[in-house]
Amino acid sequence: MPFPPGGATDMLARLIAQRLGDRLGQPLVIENRPGGSGVVASQALLGAPADGHALILATADTHTVLPAANPKLPFDAAAFVPVTGIAAVVMALVARPGLGAANLAQFLARARAAKPSLTYGSYGVATVSHAAGESIRLAAGIELTHVPYAGAGPAILAVTADQVDCGIVPVAVAQPQRSRSTMLAVASAQRFPLVPELPALTEAGLPVVADAWIGLLAAPGTPPAIAEALDAAVAAVLGGDFVETLRTNGFSLLGHGPARFAEYLAAERTRWSKVVREARITVEG
Repeated sequence: MPFPPGGATDMLARLIAQRLGDRLGQPLVIENRPGGSGVVASQALLGAPADGHALILATADTHTVLPAANPKLPFDAAAFVPVTGIAAVVMALVARPGLGAANLAQFLARARAAKPSLTYGSYGVATVSHAAGESIRLAAGIELTHVPYAGAGPAILAVTADQVDCGIVPVAVAQPQRSRSTMLAVASAQRFPLVPELPALTEAGLPVVADAWIGLLAAPGTPPAIAEALDAAVAAVLGGDFVETLRTNGFSLLGHGPARFAEYLAAERTRWSKVVREARITVEG
């Protein structure tokens, strides 16, 4: 687990772990290895045998956006073996209470007229949250100044405290703060059932889809048969009532097996690399 306990990815891991352990007939132990935006956990997996007994619950932040922003990473993100694309985190654009923007159209009008430019909070540099903000800026032809925070929790609290004008955070993080902020839209291809009243950015003509994938990757060199066997166990866990569990916790189901997940990751690398390049998002070291 490349993040500390308590976040959205860690929560998803714990939702799955017990059921998956039962399905595999052995306990599944979650090791939180935060640090370096996923670098520490990725290196830990590289040091494990390629036998499928150690996996990383990777994200678009750790294995798509960060590698595009930092070519000096000590590993090739594309070398990890795709096992299962589990879910995607749905992002929301949220405005501070004092901004005076009750909807997306009003927000865009305020942003176009603002001198100096409005500020947006993200949950870190070279994350999907950061890249989504830049995508909105580029697509809408507006100026936005990035203010990174150490996590989605601090980012949404900065919005509610009027410290930044808006933020791009997971819907599950923004939803409990709706009485102290204004959720304007979701950065998904279509409306999200958890907040069906919110428009997708695409409805306003902004081609911004920033769902952040979460999935299991195995160490480079893991045999395809092992990835297929693990995926079959995960697929059994993801069936039935688990789809509703995902939705109520702010996730949408992916359910991709190894082959489909590999194609999906390749497309995601192309998509986010373009955003990172156009927005000049860089991370050194």
